[in-house]
Amino acid sequence: MEERNINAILEQGMSGEACTCGELRKAARAITILYDDAIKSSGLLSTQFGVLEVICNSDSTRISNLAEKQGMDRTTLTRNLAVLERQGFIKISSGKDHRTRIVTATQKGRSAIAKAIPLWNEVQRELKQQMGENSWCELMQNLGHFVMVADQLNDKN
Repeated sequence: MEERNINAILEQGMSGEACTCGELRKAARAITILYDDAIKSSGLLSTQFGVLEVICNSDSTRISNLAEKQGMDRTTLTRNLAVLERQGFIKISSGKDHRTRIVTATQKGRSAIAKAIPLWNEVQRELKQQMGENSWCELMQNLGHFVMVADQLNDKN
């Protein structure tokens, strides 16, 4: 691209609207810090909490099923699971056909979730109270819709 074109684009800048990606990333960082601080005494991070909670609520689960429930790709989930396994929160074993990987919570993982749940419930309650029940419900609904739209746009590409 010519220098002149680059300069023209840079001068024009982005549209006057807020950047959806940037604002959602700021929100994600802020909420992650809030929940991490709330549950830190459990030994878990908020990013680990959701995954481990799903694992604990099933006897065992396949990585592909877990990835689908979490809205994550298998590669990212596998990296996250490796950390949980190293920390002793889960056990990963081969399925019947050896291509399938089965994830099971250990007693240490179940104990960590049992400790984190009341802490998570408290920060969740405080957040909903500060936002107001209606605003919180609207946000959850809008985020669900947003994910659906983003998934549809991703599928088009």
